[in-house]
Amino acid sequence: MEKMKALVMKDVGKLVLEERAVPHVKEPDDVVLKIKAVGICGSDVKIVEGKHHFKPDTVLGHEFCGEVVEIGTHVHHVKIGDRVAVDNNIRCGFCEFCRMGLTSQCVDIKTSALGVMRDGGYAEYTIVPEKQCFVLPDEIDDILGTQVETLATVVNGMNTLQMLPYDYVHVIGFGPIGYLFSQFAKNIAAKVSVTEIDPFRRELAKKCGLTVWDPNAVDLPKMVEEFTYGKKADIVIEATGNDLKTALKCVTPGGKVLPFGMDSSITTTVVPNDITRWATKILGLYLGQNTMVPSIRIFRENRLDMSQFFTKVIPLEEGVSAFKHLGLDIATLTTGPKSAMKIVMIP
Repeated sequence: MEKMKALVMKDVGKLVLEERAVPHVKEPDDVVLKIKAVGICGSDVKIVEGKHHFKPDTVLGHEFCGEVVEIGTHVHHVKIGDRVAVDNNIRCGFCEFCRMGLTSQCVDIKTSALGVMRDGGYAEYTIVPEKQCFVLPDEIDDILGTQVETLATVVNGMNTLQMLPYDYVHVIGFGPIGYLFSQFAKNIAAKVSVTEIDPFRRELAKKCGLTVWDPNAVDLPKMVEEFTYGKKADIVIEATGNDLKTALKCVTPGGKVLPFGMDSSITTTVVPNDITRWATKILGLYLGQNTMVPSIRIFRENRLDMSQFFTKVIPLEEGVSAFKHLGLDIATLTTGPKSAMKIVMIP
């Protein structure tokens, strides 16, 4: 039996490199991929910490692209040799949410997500349904190809925000998601600022030409107000999952707040009267929704400055130790400062 290397999530704090059998086609729509590259996502960090659901004994990794090496009998849209990006969130296509166009709320996502509930891309090979595959053009290399699904979630956010060229935009959190939103805002909005608590990532924001503040060192609502000539931000994107309270203090009357980051351990207090009185629009959304193809188009045309996005590329064998660069010491489950934006592994 052929064997491969894989990083397997055994339990909270236990991400283990082990040998596993190379997967082969079982279902008619199966596609076996040789993984070309896989990114370490912030949600992977939360899974290892025990702050995100997962299925034990699962190969992690949902930010990946690969080469098609084997296909089932009913696969007709991809062929052996194609390079594909993967949407890791498998929708059923039959529930009411799917059939009404709200596929991000599909009832099957919570039990079928690749790299969370089914084996993903932290391995040399993986198996996915054909409908999750999106052929990559030559202009998108393997490293950038890992981020198509990540960008697809942000494009869904941009579709919801309907950002305009005269908007003042503030982004809370300059991790990978905040980075991508900030790049869109630089291209579209009149003015953009960001906040980030981590020194390494603040420096990256400066290198991207952004106005950036440490929220622990300034009166943030006051800084945003001064930056926008007394107006406050038309759009506030909360990309951390833990600071909706501040986001609501930074938005102008009639403005929009997008609580994009996710952290189920966080609660906040909202005064309904303030939302009504100041006509604040709080916009909820989840994942990407018909945005994989638009994301490929954006990357293909180099519409975003990704020069500061990828910090390092490492072999799969160094994956466990790499989490420390993203702020988590797996051995002790303690957090610390970051020294990376995005780390990509090559199996």
